[in-house]
Amino acid sequence: MTTEGAGDNAAAEDGEEHARQVADRIYERSISGQALGEVLDVLDKAHSLLSSPGLPPPTEIDDLPAASAALAAIWDDVRTVASGDRRPGDRLAAAEDLVPFLIQVRETEDEVQRERAVRQSSAMRNVQGALSRFQQSDSVSDLIESTPAIVCTLGFDRAILSRIHESMWVTEALHVMGDKEWAEEILQAGRQNPEKLVPGLFETEIVRRKRAVRVTNVQQESRVHRAVADASGSRSYVAAPLMPRAQVIGFLHADRYFHKGELTDFDRDVLSIFTEGFGYALERAILMERLGDLRSKVLDYSEGLNSIMSEKDGSLSLGPLDAPAAVPRQFGRADDWPPESRLTRREVDVLELMAVGDTNARIASKLVISEGTVKSHAKHILRKLGAANRAEAVSIWHSDKRKASR
Repeated sequence: MTTEGAGDNAAAEDGEEHARQVADRIYERSISGQALGEVLDVLDKAHSLLSSPGLPPPTEIDDLPAASAALAAIWDDVRTVASGDRRPGDRLAAAEDLVPFLIQVRETEDEVQRERAVRQSSAMRNVQGALSRFQQSDSVSDLIESTPAIVCTLGFDRAILSRIHESMWVTEALHVMGDKEWAEEILQAGRQNPEKLVPGLFETEIVRRKRAVRVTNVQQESRVHRAVADASGSRSYVAAPLMPRAQVIGFLHADRYFHKGELTDFDRDVLSIFTEGFGYALERAILMERLGDLRSKVLDYSEGLNSIMSEKDGSLSLGPLDAPAAVPRQFGRADDWPPESRLTRREVDVLELMAVGDTNARIASKLVISEGTVKSHAKHILRKLGAANRAEAVSIWHSDKRKASR
């Protein structure tokens, strides 16, 4: 590996790590050190007071949903003990620290819920920020390639963008945090094994109901894309329909493989909101590309007509399609163009830009024509001037201009 390549990989890994840290800060499953300490303290007291085997061990409390579930389990055990065996109930009621303990449980529960609400709000703001990245993109291919990585900034570890083609579900782009090789492996598994959208499949229901879903126990489920499920090892995932103009044309899938715990309904809602916004961006990009193609065809037609007319009479021109005033002129102004010239006005425009070293692409951009039209003009210029190449054509044109000025 070259030093330059190693630097690029290091930069990419740093970017992945930064994205993961940002996601962890806003993701609703995360939990602050303070809230975690309060929950563990309450859980420790619950174990000593209730002696219940049903309470989760401290090692399982690693996010906000797990903390909420543990606190709910404490309340369930309190109710069970109080209404069950009389001796444990009497012992619990006689405990001097029972009331302070219950108050602490309630306060801790409130703190966890407040933190969860804050993180959910942050996640929604992050969705808005992620969608804003699409505002300047008019390329469909760029949107498709970049979207899975953007989805991962919402707090997911992996994301897949798929399309529907003739009732077949085909993976199109995929991102795995910190593992490009695995991403390519999963992507190829989906491409080589397209799944037909048959009744019973979760994704078929997404198409039918046009609603996002949350799928659990993926490895045991028969209603999933088996090839992708096997290659990814996913435990649970959320999926949302991609539907510009209310027509489902694909899906966005996401999961959190590198983190413990199941995905939640909130995860599903986050992806659904993002996918809806992405659908608008995709529709806009598709429309812009179609308009660009149409514009190019119109320009090609107009330039072809202009060339034919100019071949017959050098003074004829489709005025509005001539070069913009901003195009640099090395040999003089447009009104210096001699009517007796062997070249048309547009051919002179092309030749002038060739003389300053512009490529076909740059000439096409400056004159607002297609590259194919530039090539056609260049061929006509060489033929008319009897030149073997562009440099000779420029030299001959210089000579013609000097003779015309005498």
